Amino acid sequence: MTTNLSISQHLARIPLSKLNAAIVQCGGQPTTNKANAIVYLDDCILRGQITLTAVEAGVVGVAAPSVDVSAVLKTVQDLHQTTAALAATVTRQEAEVDRKIADAKAVALASIPKIDAGVVAGEVSRAVSEAFAAFKSVTAPAVVTKVADSILPVRQVKFAGDLFPITAYGAVQGGIGEFVDFSHLEVEFWGDADAPAVLDDYVFDAENLHQALIALSNPLPHNCWFAGERGTGKTEFAKQLAARLGRKLFRINFDESAEKAEFIGGNTIDQGSVKWSPGAITKAIRHPGAIVLLDEIGFARAQAIATLHALCERTPDRAIVISETGERIAVAPHVVFFVADNSNGHGDNGNFAGVRQQSTAFIDRFSFTLNFEYLPAHEEAALIASRSGMTDAAARMLVDLVNVAREKARMGLLVQAPSLRQLFAWADATQAGLPVATGFKNAVINKFPAETAVELLGIYTATINEAAFKQALEG
Repeated sequence: MTTNLSISQHLARIPLSKLNAAIVQCGGQPTTNKANAIVYLDDCILRGQITLTAVEAGVVGVAAPSVDVSAVLKTVQDLHQTTAALAATVTRQEAEVDRKIADAKAVALASIPKIDAGVVAGEVSRAVSEAFAAFKSVTAPAVVTKVADSILPVRQVKFAGDLFPITAYGAVQGGIGEFVDFSHLEVEFWGDADAPAVLDDYVFDAENLHQALIALSNPLPHNCWFAGERGTGKTEFAKQLAARLGRKLFRINFDESAEKAEFIGGNTIDQGSVKWSPGAITKAIRHPGAIVLLDEIGFARAQAIATLHALCERTPDRAIVISETGERIAVAPHVVFFVADNSNGHGDNGNFAGVRQQSTAFIDRFSFTLNFEYLPAHEEAALIASRSGMTDAAARMLVDLVNVAREKARMGLLVQAPSLRQLFAWADATQAGLPVATGFKNAVINKFPAETAVELLGIYTATINEAAFKQALEG
């Protein structure tokens, strides 16, 4: 964690459960609104009531209130019974209405009150969620999960401009320019406490964001394929989209050794008995509103991907059948699948070693393909400066180096250019006082084979003037 970030920015990266624990430590009441929690704790830290380190650590020593878990579960059960009773009442009233219509008793029909079962269920769900907000913040995750499975999420309709910093772009089609402003596009905010933390300095590609929000606008969303070279922000795009929409992100990383049991599930031995245990994807599809990122899927074997076809099919009955148990697990509403792939599904063309070509049938299950490019040099430098605390001038020198490496990689003169993550590490080390050459060696050079390292060292020598870099660091 870098030292130049404001207290609020640090707090934004901490899960809501830890923030609520710290609020309790300071004598406040837990909240379901992360922004309110950040404002409250920012003030507490400035007044010396608590330290940022204590908040990050989960405030060891906070006494959790005594919770009768069985009573909590019974309350949930009672509320669901109430919902069922109300639904039964609706059914009886509808039957009464039909009978009176048949008897032509129009006056009696008009006097019978009507109940919207959907509204009733929604109100019960909202009340339950609010009642358990504090409970979630101080209870063991396993218990929270067991209770939460019985509670429907409460969503809010907002405008894209309320949640995202960039909601306009220029589109060019057939040589004709068009200005697009989607700030008033209605989107749903889920408020999931397990959503990723918002990074205020993340730079969205507005055109890709617009398409992704449209893809998510239906209870049966459109899946999206993210294509672009390593370091263009595909994974972070999915994380920050989930963060600002308050949706939980399930990231499943693939490699050539990935087996079906790892992401779908398989049999295990539990206390001497064979028990089927769900994998990451099986857990994800049961979570309404989940964003499931299939990362680096180009490295997965065809047998592994074949099991995903039924899940990624855009049909109302999308589901997977567990061969070991015969259980059919349906995909919950609003669950969407994103793929992050370097090669756009086309496999290794000389620049993506080890990446497999994907079948047309699998690619066709993703309605939209979004292309990701590197940020313009000035924006990439500003991002590195923001994350590391170094000056824009020094950060620009790092970006100039990596852009030369990227160009050589495109020309086939370099196997692979340094990633943005490696630039962040290099910047952090240098800003903390490590010599720029040593930081480059440890963060970049040492991660590559000898032949690539030699080429990278040549690029370093040609692009980095160490004296000028030291001067730029000093501002």
